[in-house]
Amino acid sequence: MICVFGAAVWGNSPSPELEARIVWAAELYREGRAPFLFLSGGPTGANLSESDVMGAVALKQGVPRSALIFDNAGMTTARTLANLKRYMQGNGLTSCLMVSSPFHMARIMVLARLNRLQAFTCPPTETPVSLSVLQRTRATAREELALFKDLLVFALSPD
Repeated sequence: MICVFGAAVWGNSPSPELEARIVWAAELYREGRAPFLFLSGGPTGANLSESDVMGAVALKQGVPRSALIFDNAGMTTARTLANLKRYMQGNGLTSCLMVSSPFHMARIMVLARLNRLQAFTCPPTETPVSLSVLQRTRATAREELALFKDLLVFALSPD
């Protein structure tokens, strides 16, 4: 299983950051790294969800529709991981490659571990944000704040 985390959609097209994620995930799929892509991302404000847009890109990249799992309810990193865990448990899957931007990986892995998922990072080497020092710094700071929020919510949740 390859889990691809959503990002901004511009109109009906993926943002360059999202496109880098899905193109990389499709390459991993074509290399035979996993039989399925779990595409997670919520509504965009248009008629399509982030996962719908990712699915369209994956199909253009040669991934068959039968290999795509759409998680339109994955509106946050934490929700994506909860949905992924439920899907994996229900389908006898034990491990997953996590595909997102490099700056997002630390938070994904902390939350995956809290969810007791056997997860492995597999970001694209370069994305538009990773190539810009200013954008990368801003994104990393945002991720640190989001991780703090996620850990607080996890600690206070009744589960």
